[in-house]
Amino acid sequence: MEIYQKYQIQQYKTIFLNLKQTNVYYFLKSIGISENHIKNLRKNSSSILVNGRFATTRTKLCMADVLEILKSPNCATKTKLCDGKLEILFEDEDFLIVNKPSGLACTPTRSHFDMNLGGQICKYMLPKDPNFVLRILNRLDLDTAGIVVVAKNPIAYNNVKLEKEYHALAKGNIYKNITIDKPILTKNENGYNQIKREISENGKQATTYVEVVKNYKDYCHIKLKLKTGRTHQIRVHLSSIGHPLIGDKLYGEKDDDACHTMLLLKNVKLTNLPTLNSVELQVNFPDDWQTFLDTNA
Repeated sequence: MEIYQKYQIQQYKTIFLNLKQTNVYYFLKSIGISENHIKNLRKNSSSILVNGRFATTRTKLCMADVLEILKSPNCATKTKLCDGKLEILFEDEDFLIVNKPSGLACTPTRSHFDMNLGGQICKYMLPKDPNFVLRILNRLDLDTAGIVVVAKNPIAYNNVKLEKEYHALAKGNIYKNITIDKPILTKNENGYNQIKREISENGKQATTYVEVVKNYKDYCHIKLKLKTGRTHQIRVHLSSIGHPLIGDKLYGEKDDDACHTMLLLKNVKLTNLPTLNSVELQVNFPDDWQTFLDTNA
């Protein structure tokens, strides 16, 4: 079954008027389609339609035209399909947004091959798009809960802006909003990247903005926004200032009252750049957060 993505050229008026040439190829390039994707479209004579008729990448476009291309000309993601109920927060033709619980890996790993979010999403999408390619825009750590955004096609993947707000419970009290600007290094030993990251002048630039929500007796509730998106960035940065996340055994210490790292991607604003359509989503605090707060108030 071939599934097409439809584009009304009129909706991309500004982009279209600035094209070097007004054919299908230049339009696709202007909205973020890669050369590899276009190459795969060319291999299939029925992969491009203009106003319902088969076309090629050289076909001229007009403002009133409707362009359709195969959503997934590439091979479908080959991963084991996993059972599990997805908590879907939003879905349209371009994006699928779900709420990931703590303890569920985003993608298959050796220790999470039979149960992971990617496998659940691929199973959900199979009847909708047999050629579905898994494109997760924001992977969360195993312990981190919250919003995960999936692009259903490469155009959406390459033309989206995500604004994210994390919430966390951290050791100790923080009395004012702060900015942590410290480079993060991924160490490599014997050709393998190490899981644990560290602060180092040789690392990549990373900036985290911390806003205090409330201080408790010996911990605090904070909100965080990232200027960059390094692996373990929040965990490394908070540990570096003496306020590791509660439950973070890698960068802090084991906590008997928390069975996992207390980090949640709570709020997301997604903007589809070609159309400027946006959606704002938020999730509730997980039950174990409330249990922790009730126990340690």
